[in-house]
Amino acid sequence: MKITSVEAIPVAIPLNHPLKMAVATVHQRDSIIVRIRTDQGLVGLGEVVIATYFAGETQAGAKAAIDLLLGPALVGLEIFDINSILQLMDKVLYGNPATKAGLDMALHDLQAQALNMPLYKLLGGKVRDRVNSTWAISATDPASAIEEAMLGIKQGFKAIKIKVGVAPLLQDIECIHAVRNAVGNEVHLRADANQAWSPNLAIQFLNKVEDCRLQFIEQPVRRDDLDGMAKVSRAVSTPVAPDEGLFDAKDAICYIRHNAADGVVMKLIKAGGIVGCRNLAAVVQAANLGLHLGGMPGQTSISAAAEVHLAVSLPWLNWDAGIYPHSIQRDVVSEPLQPVDGAYLPPEKPGLGVELDEKALALCRMDQ
Repeated sequence: MKITSVEAIPVAIPLNHPLKMAVATVHQRDSIIVRIRTDQGLVGLGEVVIATYFAGETQAGAKAAIDLLLGPALVGLEIFDINSILQLMDKVLYGNPATKAGLDMALHDLQAQALNMPLYKLLGGKVRDRVNSTWAISATDPASAIEEAMLGIKQGFKAIKIKVGVAPLLQDIECIHAVRNAVGNEVHLRADANQAWSPNLAIQFLNKVEDCRLQFIEQPVRRDDLDGMAKVSRAVSTPVAPDEGLFDAKDAICYIRHNAADGVVMKLIKAGGIVGCRNLAAVVQAANLGLHLGGMPGQTSISAAAEVHLAVSLPWLNWDAGIYPHSIQRDVVSEPLQPVDGAYLPPEKPGLGVELDEKALALCRMDQ
């Protein structure tokens, strides 16, 4: 089965609530919906989740990369030759992992459809029936943080992630304590600093919230400060996990050699898709580190479905997931994924198990 066309559709997906981070405030997610058609009539879907502040890719750049470089290179290729396709994409265009992740998703969607099975079966089958996800909050005062956290608790979420690094350090510390007291001890609590601090400030923060038993903290220092990450990891009991600083399996080897990570935040947009994530997960498992599969607030059910299929099939996922279609005002598929008690189940239809809703897509398109 050969590829006949590759389409890149720019969309804007509004969030339910602004996401405030140390590096940016996001009101909508500008992404690319990928649609790959074949000579046997199958259509594969993927999503390029754009986060310029995070991965350096832009919506216009991703669309140009697909329209002018990657798409033409893929036309005529066999959908099951994914390893050679990934090698070809790396030869045609350096980097751009989020863009390549969208194409990787669509290829996996096509493969599983061609075999008439849900994607998780193509990936080796389930090792868990569902994947627990995360409720993210970014309020900077304790009262608002409690209010936002309880919205997630009422919907059954068992993990809360708090964005820190925007407000003064003492205020962040107050928010962590307030939320922990409000949600109780059975809920996983995580903090995400998005590179906000120096190593010393990160250590100060983590020592002050040690009694709150954070499951882990994401990227407390600059993405390029490997020594700083190692310093924080040695000094505190809270597990330290790189996000912006670690994209793929090669990066993981560097962190392991430097003893600079207690776990890893893995994302499709960083590793270049499902193949890259599985390679990274194998390294993390071999090193006996924590593993969290992260999504991006503002993502649609397309990339979320890919993440859920991957998550239920991964042998090692001890820090659960952060999959976020519940963060958006509108979706682009006919049956959006919905969390059940804070967890997502993989669709059972062939492939990703989601289909574009053309009317819903039209409301989000930026090229019409």
